[in-house]
Amino acid sequence: MATRVSSIQIVRRITLGISLACVTVLAFLHQRLQGIPSIDAIDPFGGLETLLKFIAGGDLMKRLEPGTIVLFGAIVALGIVLSRFFCGWFCAFGALQGVFGWIGKKLFRRRFAVPRRLDAILRWVKYPLLAAILYFTWRAGDLVIRPYDPMAAYGHLSAGLTAVWAEFAVGLVLLIVILALSMLYERAFCKYLCPLGAVNAILGRIPVLRIKREASTCISCSKCDRVCSMNVEVSEAKVIDSAECIACMECVTACPTKKRTLSATLGGKAVKTVTIVVIGFAIYIGAALVGQGLGMLRFAPKSLIEQASVGTLKIEDIKGSSTYETVATSFGIELERLYREVGVDAKKVPPESMLKDTGKLAGIPGFEADAVRVAVAKILGLPYAGEKGNLIPADPAAAAAPKPAVKTEASLVVPADFALEGTMSIDEVAKALKASPGAVIKKLGLPKDFPPDKPLRDMRDRFGYTMPDLKSKIKE
Repeated sequence: MATRVSSIQIVRRITLGISLACVTVLAFLHQRLQGIPSIDAIDPFGGLETLLKFIAGGDLMKRLEPGTIVLFGAIVALGIVLSRFFCGWFCAFGALQGVFGWIGKKLFRRRFAVPRRLDAILRWVKYPLLAAILYFTWRAGDLVIRPYDPMAAYGHLSAGLTAVWAEFAVGLVLLIVILALSMLYERAFCKYLCPLGAVNAILGRIPVLRIKREASTCISCSKCDRVCSMNVEVSEAKVIDSAECIACMECVTACPTKKRTLSATLGGKAVKTVTIVVIGFAIYIGAALVGQGLGMLRFAPKSLIEQASVGTLKIEDIKGSSTYETVATSFGIELERLYREVGVDAKKVPPESMLKDTGKLAGIPGFEADAVRVAVAKILGLPYAGEKGNLIPADPAAAAAPKPAVKTEASLVVPADFALEGTMSIDEVAKALKASPGAVIKKLGLPKDFPPDKPLRDMRDRFGYTMPDLKSKIKE
């Protein structure tokens, strides 16, 4: 006889299904349409990564938009109040693992478990992994985890295995391994590797939500243990305060005693399970509404033409989903010259083609949209720090006249489109502007002994400035 699923768990499964479906559909559409957010933009962990760059240099990461920070903020709020509620109710990758876990149960007719001692050690792996990701993200100012991210690999599957392998080889291997493991061990990634799960686990140490067990009414059936996808030993605890609990409420709804043997508590006070669910949805949806009200709930950038019309267009705004025609029109470049500079045959790659499809259409392995950014920078004579360090200095004598530049007292020519980054050193800025390090230091109002080879963001505490201040000074 099949076990009856509670209405609470039906709602949870529907919510997870919707999350997975939305992510999958958006990822598919992103490969084919302009203006659709990428998998990077809708991954909440990216909110933490781009927040680090914003704090360091006042800018967001190229692939991300403010909406990602809103998502991460919602998860932080959820984590403080309801521990890992996001993991149990909204995480698309958790839902994907759940699907493969269900397939595994049907195939093997049993549930496997990692030996206790090994399991206890493996559960700590996600914390140093989180620390490493944050450290290298801070240093590089970029999505260092992206090539290794199984979720990013999943989001690009619709581009074809060849394209995914070229950009996400490690991520694709991890995705296959994780999903295979999920058929044997439920939510293996969530338990051992997920950096966002580590963030939520840390936040969950704040003792707001806890599940309590009343030993006097417990019949020791261990059903609560069997339904827990995170393998928390519910039947042996008085208070379930494990950092691994994802607040799915499976144990509470599965308990057969009907005597509140297992009950959710907030601040030590027992509450109904439905109350927890309502609060969780209210926090997450409320954060979205606040983000909408502040104009931050945006996951896809404005089109190049829109940005050109309001005078905010920059080289960095060119995305893989942009088309050659749009790039040429927005930047006022002859289409033929753009193709020539990029080194692409227009017959093989029509003007309406998205930049990210160039490699597939033209047979150029490993082609990236950054090649087009570099080409546009060269044509317009504008400085651009390429993603691979291929720095393009300003060239006022370029055939296509650059945008107006401003001369400073220090004989420093600063194009209006020049973007000062916290990851740049004085030497790199000087090279981009074809000036001496001394002229740059003088323009920025920095002391003469300022180290020219150190990233600006690493010296701000020592010399007492902010990146927004420096960005303002370079444009004066």
